[in-house]
Amino acid sequence: MEYEVILRHLGDLGPFQRRTALLLVLGTIQNGMHVAVMTFIGAIPSHHCRVAETGFSAFNTTWPEALNLTIPMEQMDGTWRLSSCRRYSSGTTSMNFSTTGCPEDWQQGNSTAVDCNREWGQVNRSTTSCTEGWEYDRSQYHSSVVMQHDLVCERAWLRELAQSIFMAGVATGGFVFGVLSDRYGRHRTLLVCVLLLVTCGTGLAFTSNLAVFITLRFVLGAAENGLQYTTMVTGMETIGISWRVAFGVCASLAPSAGYVLLGILAYVIRDWWILQLVITSPGVLSLIAWWFIPESPRWLLLNSKVKQCRKTIQRIAKYNRMEVPTKIYEYIERSTARRGSTDEVDGIPGDSKTNYNLLDLVRTPNIRKITVVMIIASLNTVCIYIGLLFGTSQLAGSHYLNFILGACVEAVGMLTAGVTMRRWGRKRSTVGFSLLAGVSCVATAAVPSGLGHVTTALATVGRFGASSTFAILDIYCTELFPTVIRHMGVGTTIMVSRVGGIIAPFLSLLGNVWRPLPLLTLGVLSCVTSMVVTVLPETQGVPLPNTLQDSENIRRNSPRPVTSNSAAIPQKTLTDSSYEEMVQYKCVELVTAV
Repeated sequence: MEYEVILRHLGDLGPFQRRTALLLVLGTIQNGMHVAVMTFIGAIPSHHCRVAETGFSAFNTTWPEALNLTIPMEQMDGTWRLSSCRRYSSGTTSMNFSTTGCPEDWQQGNSTAVDCNREWGQVNRSTTSCTEGWEYDRSQYHSSVVMQHDLVCERAWLRELAQSIFMAGVATGGFVFGVLSDRYGRHRTLLVCVLLLVTCGTGLAFTSNLAVFITLRFVLGAAENGLQYTTMVTGMETIGISWRVAFGVCASLAPSAGYVLLGILAYVIRDWWILQLVITSPGVLSLIAWWFIPESPRWLLLNSKVKQCRKTIQRIAKYNRMEVPTKIYEYIERSTARRGSTDEVDGIPGDSKTNYNLLDLVRTPNIRKITVVMIIASLNTVCIYIGLLFGTSQLAGSHYLNFILGACVEAVGMLTAGVTMRRWGRKRSTVGFSLLAGVSCVATAAVPSGLGHVTTALATVGRFGASSTFAILDIYCTELFPTVIRHMGVGTTIMVSRVGGIIAPFLSLLGNVWRPLPLLTLGVLSCVTSMVVTVLPETQGVPLPNTLQDSENIRRNSPRPVTSNSAAIPQKTLTDSSYEEMVQYKCVELVTAV
């Protein structure tokens, strides 16, 4: 039974579907803020050891002199800086320190110096770690998780661990909520995800224990990903074929809008716990919006929930001010009763099988190929995307400005992806954008360290390609898996692919071996993505498959629409050519309509 048949009477994108799509998209804006907030609340400011006997409260020395007497200098990338992790041992004393040739601003307290001649009356002074804690530069960040828990120097790995644990939660949430969504419905799953976002997000702002913070971030990551992809699946299953790309692009744009909003809020709010509370507050509005979002009619049909499906269709028809012929309801009941048998045909379960499991993702040849390829492509893309997203703080220029500009570039990339998908299809668009991201990452790695603005520009182009690929894969994955295992397939792909997000925070450590190595790694992964996607079938203009057999019928090079026994019900006058014309609408018009 195809829901597209019913949509010909309800309208592909009537007032009810537009309202539902808008509520779903607005609800996912908060996802972007939760994903990227660690770039601000986990930012590492300039810091040095706290020295109790002198420090900033020294009585007989000025502030710069106190630092000079207690903190050694280290050379990094040709620049002399105060050591962030070492201090002189308290048992040695300094004598006749001179700063000949040092820039005037350094002598006044700047933490860097170039070509600075420093002389000590007593040489070979021993150093030790920061046993008494650290002092932080609070000019940019008034407070952060890093400052609160001293996640610097030998404890810096805990910051990376916190972000990796969050991505582990994202991976877990993709699978767990995928299974729950396929078994208990999209509507209930949305409610659970929003409730977890509100409770865990609020708890994060008030916790003072690092272990609790990391645990709550894990649950928050699971809920965030569950909300993102339950939203995607619900919208794709509710609206018609000609508007799927429009909704998919809008749903992918929502987190980018969240990034922009986060950058603005972070610039205004410099205390991390207040910022965390503010980005959690939209969850309350999502709880209200949940009452106006229906269960997926397609899911109800496939799970033989005739009464609920009938009520949902009536609700949509009433809101759209349309009449649905009685024969449609009769056909639904007959088709559901006729959904037959659990017998397998060529190893493919019958349509009446309701308890699908993970084995169904590899049971048949085409589904198996789709599952493996989507996991590889998504894993690589997530690794590239997260690596470039959290690398903005390392780029030349203002952190806030770079972050907001990067989010805007990402939004443009996703809109561009929507246009290219309509013109060249999903497969060719994915290949093109993946190659663009790969070449940009390799070029960025080849730029000398002194050309900071060139590096920023190339990294931004790489993020453009990666975000475009990400947006296409979200839609592509949803269209490839059949309804009976769609959220399970999408969820499993997310779970495995988020291993890339777990690895990405640690890729920067490869720079200790060779500076260009992290970006070279990202470039190679992106090129691999462009190659493996070429074996997937094209889904442009093809109705969503409902059963495993439908997915097997999709051909690699020339897919055909899934057939259904729709002759038994009256058709609203709408020819295939009309659908083709609707498919050709420009992406900008589609986004505006939604």
